[in-house]
Amino acid sequence: MMLMAGVDQKVCIDLNSAASGDEKSKPFPIDCGQLLPNSAIIFDKEEGSQLNLVGKSKGKSAYRSIINPDWDFQKMGIGGLDKEFSGIFRRAFASRVFPPEFIEQLGMKHVRGILLFGPPGTGKTLMARQIGKMLNAREPKIVNGPQILDKYVGESESNVRKLFADAEEEWRRCGSNSGLHIIIFDEIDAICKQRGSMAGSSSVHDTVVNQLLSKMDGVEQLNNILVIGMTNRKDMIDEALLRPGRMEVQMEVSLPDEFGRLQILKIHTSRMREYKKLDPDVNLEDLAKRTKNFSGAEIEGLVRAAQSSAMNRLVKAGGKVLEVFRVFRVHQFAFTVVVIFLRVSLWQIIGLLA
Repeated sequence: MMLMAGVDQKVCIDLNSAASGDEKSKPFPIDCGQLLPNSAIIFDKEEGSQLNLVGKSKGKSAYRSIINPDWDFQKMGIGGLDKEFSGIFRRAFASRVFPPEFIEQLGMKHVRGILLFGPPGTGKTLMARQIGKMLNAREPKIVNGPQILDKYVGESESNVRKLFADAEEEWRRCGSNSGLHIIIFDEIDAICKQRGSMAGSSSVHDTVVNQLLSKMDGVEQLNNILVIGMTNRKDMIDEALLRPGRMEVQMEVSLPDEFGRLQILKIHTSRMREYKKLDPDVNLEDLAKRTKNFSGAEIEGLVRAAQSSAMNRLVKAGGKVLEVFRVFRVHQFAFTVVVIFLRVSLWQIIGLLA
């Protein structure tokens, strides 16, 4: 095997002055020089290189910030989840902000798993996807839990192994300089139920859980993976998966409060406000108060229903499409009617019709 190395930069420093702590002893660039027994050579790993630097050969410049510099929380389209994002960053990503050599000196392992749980429609899936965009990481692998299961023996476990294959291969090549691999499981409770809790097909679910546990916290522990699971039923998930070293960061994503609902309303009406399709009589603060116990998905549905209601009224009134387009506005009345209908349960409707 032939190894070719290129010299990127040559600098010179007076070692005697440096040893005495003289502030004037700063390195300066040179065009040529002679290698002496005490000359220092620093190797830097280039992005995508198949060579792995170990021990003292590691250059500090190989470190790259885990946070994507182009990431902007305000443009994520997520409302009411500021506290949850702050908590996840503090608990799951704090260690990844520091250079790999510093983490190795501490003998520390990064958090490898996050579980987002809560009622349907609260933004768990959207939050997981945005975490992938926030980080300087490989393209996230997003899989729906039931997709892992296969009717053929051994295929379900093989599907789990395939998800981790790229991370394992890069870890063998690059070690701590490996990029971060994110695997997102939606409806993780479908494949990680309590072992022994299901009759008939329980053996399949049990082996899938065992396979996932071995990949996250087995003999060959990887420090370049982040598994994000989402569920509406945390109580159904095998307890072993929730222990430290696995999905140890567990964040509840609950229904938004009034401030969160206002944020969500502003997000989903921003385009209408930009193009003046939202009438000035619409009071978003009032709507935020009226929509107590609404999920983010339900608030999005509210805006969509109000838009449809306004369109239907114009269509019934007649007129050409271009003329309708010019005068189209969504009024407070449309939102109010939709909120009332959403709050009326099926049993109340049946009672009114009886």
